Amino acid sequence: MEIETDIGQFDGSTTEKLGMIEIENGALDVSTTGLTAHEKQCFRSFVEQCRDQGLLERPDGLLAEDALDGLTDEITLLRFLCARSFDVSGALQQFKEAHSIRKSVNAAEVYNSIDIADFEHLRTMYPHWSGHRTKHGLPICTLDTVYLEGPNFASYHKYTPSQTTSRAITTLDYLTRFVLPLCSTMTDRPNPETPVSNAVYLVDITHVSLRQAWNIRGYAHSITGLLATCYPEVVSKIYLLNAPPSFSRIWAFIKPWIDPKTASKVDVVQSADALTTLLETIDIECIPERYGGKSTAENGKIPPVDGLKGFLGVDELPDGPIKWTIHQGNRAAVAVGARGGEARKELLGPVAIKAAL
Repeated sequence: MEIETDIGQFDGSTTEKLGMIEIENGALDVSTTGLTAHEKQCFRSFVEQCRDQGLLERPDGLLAEDALDGLTDEITLLRFLCARSFDVSGALQQFKEAHSIRKSVNAAEVYNSIDIADFEHLRTMYPHWSGHRTKHGLPICTLDTVYLEGPNFASYHKYTPSQTTSRAITTLDYLTRFVLPLCSTMTDRPNPETPVSNAVYLVDITHVSLRQAWNIRGYAHSITGLLATCYPEVVSKIYLLNAPPSFSRIWAFIKPWIDPKTASKVDVVQSADALTTLLETIDIECIPERYGGKSTAENGKIPPVDGLKGFLGVDELPDGPIKWTIHQGNRAAVAVGARGGEARKELLGPVAIKAAL
């Protein structure tokens, strides 16, 4: 799908025209309107340089009908530029690094072919969408650190660094390639004309210990570094919830292993303050019961989504990865991955959404 903007044609899929977005102080502010003339010029230059260096070509393994959400669409490019406060050369260097990382692990192909059971196991090891959204329509992702130890976490160390990166990208791509575009279609939020471009993370640290912090230091360094490099500005806020009394000492130990920009978005919350803190940005129906809310969604499970049938024509999401495809001006969700060695490609319901969100 080609979107016409005042910067030219883009083969994008999740964005509005640039006039719907404003950048302020290096942060993507989707609640206001309008890019400045300087910001537009920076974006033009960034896109042109990316194109000249072949960075906007369709990635290997991406099918002709696959949408470019989270890959080379306009909102993704703008996130990279925003993360560098409109420093074109800095954004270009970071985008090249992210492009190289994704290409080295053949990310698009792995997303299509990962074993579905393996993908479901990864929901417990990396942040995954809970099926809920904040009051501003941002998806809420959850992670329970109790799963980052023992037999469940033992498999993490069985893979090579390249395989670990590939598996992490596959889980993070579920957010940028499927969840964010889906949330963008939902109009029960402020400024529904503006694409949803980032997420809030709820991380339960009830049972974290200094020993566990030591054991997951490599994991923490890897995942936060990957988020900062390949998914800039996707993290809106990270809440570390139910912090034990000793956590200040643990945080002081583990913080140096975490990407500094990601660490700056972390809010450590004691158990007594969890509900009050979360209610500032999340409705009580979307807050997990363990924090005093009413949501019964289970961490690491396929997320239940209210009103899903009206969007996708199905009552619940299937297991495994999902992506968006575009055909004759409409976009449709397709479940992929492999089951029993057989590739899956299943259209989710009869509902098609206009490609220009």
